[in-house]
Amino acid sequence: MGVSRLTARWGLVVAAAAAIFASAMGLPATAGASSHGPRYELKIIEGATVFPEWHPVVSTSATASGGAEVVITIVRHGLTIERSSGHGYTYSSQQPEVGDIVTLESPAGTPPIAQTVYDGLPSIDATVCAGSTNFSGSNSPGNIVEGFFTREALTTDPYGRVNGWQRTSGGEAQVKSLTGTTFGGSFLVPLAAGDSVEAVESLKTPLAGEGTYTYVAANVRPVGGCPPPPPPPPPPPPTLGGLVVKALHASIHGFLRFGASDKVTITVPGSVIQDLYLSGGGTIPATAASARKHHAQPALLLARGLAKAAKAGTVTVHLRLTKRGRARLKGAHTIHAVLITTLHSSAGAKLNLARRAITLRR
Repeated sequence: MGVSRLTARWGLVVAAAAAIFASAMGLPATAGASSHGPRYELKIIEGATVFPEWHPVVSTSATASGGAEVVITIVRHGLTIERSSGHGYTYSSQQPEVGDIVTLESPAGTPPIAQTVYDGLPSIDATVCAGSTNFSGSNSPGNIVEGFFTREALTTDPYGRVNGWQRTSGGEAQVKSLTGTTFGGSFLVPLAAGDSVEAVESLKTPLAGEGTYTYVAANVRPVGGCPPPPPPPPPPPPTLGGLVVKALHASIHGFLRFGASDKVTITVPGSVIQDLYLSGGGTIPATAASARKHHAQPALLLARGLAKAAKAGTVTVHLRLTKRGRARLKGAHTIHAVLITTLHSSAGAKLNLARRAITLRR
C-alpha cells in the first residue's frame, strides 16, 4: 500500500523501524532529532478519500524528536475520550469534534507542550469541484495553507481481488491569497470527479531551548460536482418617475363647462396630483396640493386634479375648477397659468415634474 501525499509530506525519520512502520501503514514519518532543540508536531486529519475503506485518513497523531515519549489526549465536555502515547510517535484513529480540547505532552505527566481547542478548520469551499481549478476555503487565523489533489486507483492481486490502493497522479495548488481566515488560489489543471482534494494548514511556534511546536490540520474530501450557480439578484425596484405625455389643452368656455384633462405616465403604483395656478397673481407653491407655510400672498388656485395609478402606466388626470377659479374664468378672455404636477408612489416617495406654462383663451 502506498503513502498518500498528505500523510507523507510532514515529519522526519527518527529511526529505520519507525519509518518502515509509517510507510507500511500509510502514516506520517516520525520527526528526527535535531541539534537545534526538540521538535514536536500535532496533526489532525478529517474527511475521507475516494476509497475510504482502503485509504482512511481520519486521525490524530503527534511526533517528538529524539524518540521522546509523546502523549495526545482528547477531552470532550470535560471527559477524556481518547488518550494515546508512544516514543517518538503516537497515532489514534479518533478525530476530535469542534470544541474538543487536544493536548500534547512530552513526556507524560509534564506540563503540556500545547493545548488546542479544535475549530474544525481548514474547510474547503463547495466551488472546489469537478471541472474547476479553484482552490478556496477557510482557515484558522494566521495559519499557512497548502493544497493538493490526488488521483487514486485500487490495486488487485493476481486473482483480481482488491488488495489496496495507489496514487496515480496529483498536483499542488497555488495559494494566491491568505487573508487570515480565508484562502484562495488555483490548481494548474481542472479537478475531476473522483479526485481527492485536501487543504492543509500549519503554524510553527518557537519553544524554549531553540525547540519548535508545529500544529497541522488537514481536510480531505472527494471532488464532487459543482453547486448550481446562485440565482441572479432580484432587479432593483423601479424608481419613481413620470412624464406629462398629453398636455392640458382647453378653451376657457370648455373648461367652464367640462373641466380639462391631460395624460401623465408614472413608473410605479401611486397617484398623480395636478394644480393649475394663475400666473402673476401671487406665490406659486413648489408642489401640487402642498400646505402653504409662507406669509406671501399665494397665487390663485384655478383648478385641481387627482388620478390614482394601481400599476405603472399612463393615467388621465381630470382638472376641476375651484369656486374662485370658476369666478376668475367667467369674465376672462385670456388666462395665463402654471400647471404643477406631483407624483406620489405607494411607498411614500414624491417627485415634482417640470412646471408647464398654460394659456387659456375663450
